[in-house]
Order: sequence, then C-alpha cells, then structure tokens
Amino acid sequence: MMSCTSHFVWTLFRRGRALAGTAIVAVTLSLLQVSPIVAAEAKPAGDAPTKITFDEHVRPILRENCAFCHSQDDKEAGLAADSFAGLMEGGSSGKVVVPGDVDGSRLWALVSHKEEPNMPPDEDKLPDAQLDIIRKWIEGGALENAGSKAVIKKKTSLALAAPTGTGRPENPAMPEGLGKAPVVHTSRAGAVTAVASSPWSPVVAVAGQKQIVLYHSDTGELLGVLPFEEGIPYVLRFSRNGSLLMAAGGRGAHSGCAVLYDVKTGRRLTKVGDELDVVLAADINDDQTRVAMAGPQKTVRIYSTETGEVLHQIKKHTDWVYAIRYSPDGVLLATADRSNGLFVWEADTARQYLDLRGHRGAVTDVSWRPDSNVLASASMDGSVKLWEMNDGKNIKSWNAHGGGAMCVDYTHDGRIVTAGRDKTAKAWNGDGQLQKQFPGFPEIALKATFSHDGKRVLAGDWSGQVRLWEAADATQVAELSPNPPADQGPTNKVAVGGRS
Repeated sequence: MMSCTSHFVWTLFRRGRALAGTAIVAVTLSLLQVSPIVAAEAKPAGDAPTKITFDEHVRPILRENCAFCHSQDDKEAGLAADSFAGLMEGGSSGKVVVPGDVDGSRLWALVSHKEEPNMPPDEDKLPDAQLDIIRKWIEGGALENAGSKAVIKKKTSLALAAPTGTGRPENPAMPEGLGKAPVVHTSRAGAVTAVASSPWSPVVAVAGQKQIVLYHSDTGELLGVLPFEEGIPYVLRFSRNGSLLMAAGGRGAHSGCAVLYDVKTGRRLTKVGDELDVVLAADINDDQTRVAMAGPQKTVRIYSTETGEVLHQIKKHTDWVYAIRYSPDGVLLATADRSNGLFVWEADTARQYLDLRGHRGAVTDVSWRPDSNVLASASMDGSVKLWEMNDGKNIKSWNAHGGGAMCVDYTHDGRIVTAGRDKTAKAWNGDGQLQKQFPGFPEIALKATFSHDGKRVLAGDWSGQVRLWEAADATQVAELSPNPPADQGPTNKVAVGGRS
C-alpha cells in the first residue's frame, strides 16, 4: 500500500491540473452521436475481430464527434478525445477508462446509461453495435493498436479482510440502572436525526430532542435516557470497544459540541468543542483520544478529548460538512460535504491523502469497511460508491435509492445497510447486491444501522418512526420511540464528571 505521505505528494501533483469537475466527461460524451459513415466503419459485434483497438475501432467514433472541442490543440476541460494518450490520461475529473474494468470506467457507465447523466444527453443510447465495441475494447485491455499488448491491473477484491483492532472486550458494556424518564416529551416525535448500535452489546441509541434513548436490540426494552441539554444530537457514535457513546449536535446558528457518556453508568464524562453553529458530522477515533467535528461552518476541527484543545483544523471544504468517520484502525479520516466533496486525510497529521471524485450530488454519509481498506459513501445522486484506499479508485457503484441515499453503514461481516428518500431501508452484500428491502416508512428514511451481531436492522424516518427488523426476512420486531412517555420512573439525573 502506498504510504500516506507519498500519496499525499501525488495528490497535490494531480490537483495542480485544471479543475473542471465531472462535467468534462459529460461534455465529451454528449457528442457521441455516430454518423452513418462512422457507423459503417464500426463493425457490428458479430463481425468484430477478437482484438479490438483504439486506432481501428474506437477512435473513429470519438474523433468524429468529440475532436472539435476535445483535441490535442484544443483540450477543453483537460480532456483530449482524439488520441489514445489523451483519452487514457483522462481530464480534470480523473480517468475515464480503466483497462479491463468496464464497471470501473466512467466512459462506459455514461454511454450505457448505467449512471446519470445519461450520454448522449436527452437521447437514446448509442446503437448496440457501437456500445459493444466500446465495451469489448475496455474488457480487452483498452489496446492502442494491433501491436499493443494488454496490461490489465488485477481488480481490487471486495472480499472482507480480517478486521483489525483488539476484538470483542471480555465484558462488553451494558447500561445498568439508568433513569428512564424523558428529558423532553412532546405530542409527536421529531425527525430521527441519528441512530447508532454498540459494536459488541445488544444496545442501540436513538436521538431525540435534548436526549438520547437507549434500547435493548434483542428485546426492544427501554434501557435508559441520557440528557443532551445542548440541543438536538445529529450524530451518535459508540467507541470501538463499546464503552463510550459520543453524541454531537447543538442548536442551529447558535452552538455545537460533542459529549461523551459512559455506556454502563450513563455518566457524562466530558464535553469537547465550542462551535458557533450546530455540529452535523463527528466521530471519535479508535483510541478515544480525539474527536473530529464539523457542520455549516465548513471547517473540520479535531479536538483532544483529554485537554479539549484544537489539535488540527481542515479548511478544504467549500460547503456544509455532512459526514466524518475515522477508519477502524485509526489511520485515516474521511470527510464529506454538501457540494459532493469527499476527502480522506491522515488521521494523525490532518494532511490530505485522497480526493475522491465521482458523486454528482451532496455526499450525505460515509462508512468504513471493518478492515479499513474500503470506504463507502452515500449521496443525494442516489448512489452508493465503494473506494479502495491504495489510490482512491472507485471499485463499485450502484443506484441505491431513487431521489437520494441518506446514509450508509457497514456491519462486522462486510454487509451494508442504507436508507434513502424513497422511504426505504435496504441491506446489501459487500458487492452491492441487494439482499433485503425493508417495508417503507411514511416519510423519507434518514438513518439505518445493523445491530451488534448483524441479525437486526434499526432505521428511522422524517416523521419520527423508528423500527427494528429481522435482517434475514424483514420481519418487524419492535417500534422504538425517540420520544418515550413521561411515566418511565424517577426523574433522570446522571452524574456529571470531567469538563463541561
């Protein structure tokens, strides 16, 4: 694996090129209307030779339609489509052809209408014979001419490697004797802003108004209510060993912070951050020494949990930051924003490691595969994308939710759960194949996660409904409230310790 430092240097080099976004591919491919002359030159699939090359078969299609704007003399948006070298170099949005990997080639995804924007825009797909030529050319290694030899890189495996870390604690933390009276009870629940599941115990957390409600994921029993007087929690995260729960949020245009709780006792351990706006994204690292947070202010700040001081500030984002996640091994930090920015940083130094481009809408959530080798991202463009961490290659992409994917979350065995604007939660295998679609909500499904053992799925929607299903057959086993009734026992008062 390329070192973080060397990859950082390479990333800076690439960023020196002209930036024009993914629009370069759209502009280029919008011209792919093949004339009758070119159609005659491009042989039908049945007559095509086994060795399809750029010079003989692909260049006539691209040169006839793209060279006016994208030639070596007039390399608009950084892309030259009239030469093999220019096309293989790609443009300011990155490579458009990956030899041997049709699914990983942006060129194919757009001309075959597998991803939007469909190319050519507002037109039918290219004739099957021409699509077949492009597909077979990529599959065959994207050869330049008859004398070329295919050099196809081995595809990155989507198989889950052995997880890193200390593994299951000897005595996983379970809440004991927590108060169950709500801090706030209203006539109806608000939108479900956050859910989380302990990695080792049957404990799930649901965000409410000025409170976090804990439930037993096996029985649906209410385990306790934790006050969050700072406002609304927009992020809930259990620590890697399950002993701590982090809640981050606050009040819009007023204040934001993160609070750490002891899961067993409910004791408030510390408060970090003093943001001038609500925190929308946050995470705690693997050894519980740092909390990263951000929101509408666009700046990612990394705080020490011991001293509360700001250790690093990242000012790369140009819009609201929606997602932050440390990798399970603690080496990397992923951040994402409303303007489809998606970056990976060295966790210890906050130096940029990868700039991941491909989403065409706001990146709403990210999640790491347990082995830290793959990052999943969800976007308002409806897709979920998987990125490998050697060079940031997009190794898988699929349309998960019509209208937009709101969240994505991995479980221990590499399965993925998502929720979206189509009002559903869905479970997928590690290759992006749909395993189960759960019954629809009344409103947009906002959050979803697996239980600690992966046997159940918890999800919540805009109307405040929170449901717990069996992952195997989508049977609903409980409905959990972020707004529990007031008759739950004595007033909930927990000990306050550490800084506040």
